[in-house]
Amino acid sequence: MQSVVFLIVLFSFSLAGFFFDELFRPLKPLIVPLLIVIMLSMGITLTPEDFKRIFKRPQIILYGALLQFSVMPLTGFLLAKLLRLSPELVVGVVLVGSAPGGTASNLMTYISGGELSYSISMTTVSTLLSPIFTPLWTWLLAGKLVPVPFLDMAITTLKVVVFPVLGGMLIRGFVKEKLVKIESLLPYLSITAISLIIAVIFALNKEKLQAVSLLILSVVILHNLTGFVLGFLFGKLAGLDNKLAKTLSIEVGMQNSGLSTVLALKFFSQLSALPSAVFSLSQNILGVLLSVLFRRI
Repeated sequence: MQSVVFLIVLFSFSLAGFFFDELFRPLKPLIVPLLIVIMLSMGITLTPEDFKRIFKRPQIILYGALLQFSVMPLTGFLLAKLLRLSPELVVGVVLVGSAPGGTASNLMTYISGGELSYSISMTTVSTLLSPIFTPLWTWLLAGKLVPVPFLDMAITTLKVVVFPVLGGMLIRGFVKEKLVKIESLLPYLSITAISLIIAVIFALNKEKLQAVSLLILSVVILHNLTGFVLGFLFGKLAGLDNKLAKTLSIEVGMQNSGLSTVLALKFFSQLSALPSAVFSLSQNILGVLLSVLFRRI
């Protein structure tokens, strides 16, 4: 049921952003606060047990993080270059590929019958590592095309991702009992926030989206599918069972598109944020379809 609601909200906001762009363009300053809300919500849902699970199986969780920060940035860069995207769009594709795992991957893992604790652990670890690896991969792959301010990107990632996650964990520690009533609402809050971010990006790029939509869509879908497929294959090559392998597939294929959107807008251009917005739609649609398929495995 959550996945259906997620898709309906995403589609509704995306269409609204495109067709009623004059309403959403002024909301650009809200993008950073909205991402902070998403990451704060993620931190609130984390428990000490989640970290205990990380220390119980560190090797497969670090393996997942390694795949997250290698498969997606490299395949994104290769696809963007092969299809001859402009430098602004190349950096946008690389940026979303270099982002940590997205919180929606936990929902898709649950739907698919995967190992939820493994998914949460990988999302947490990749998020905490993102201030290093997100700007590093962007600098390595796109630094020759556009100036990449590595240190500024790392600091921004700390501020809008890691610190809110840690803040959410502190909030949970102090008012744990009171959170029971609202914790079930947090996924819907995150869904609404990311959908609003996408609507704003579509509104800001309405004219450009009409011109490059098919090309961007092709790159993003291929990028997304490659992450899902290679995540599963590398999982099986590492000797993981089907439950863990499909969890790894979903985690590798789904990115924190909110973070890459914020970084693109702050350090590059509105056009560079477009791949992140399209990727968010793609990963959730394909994620739901993949989850249905995975339930049979």
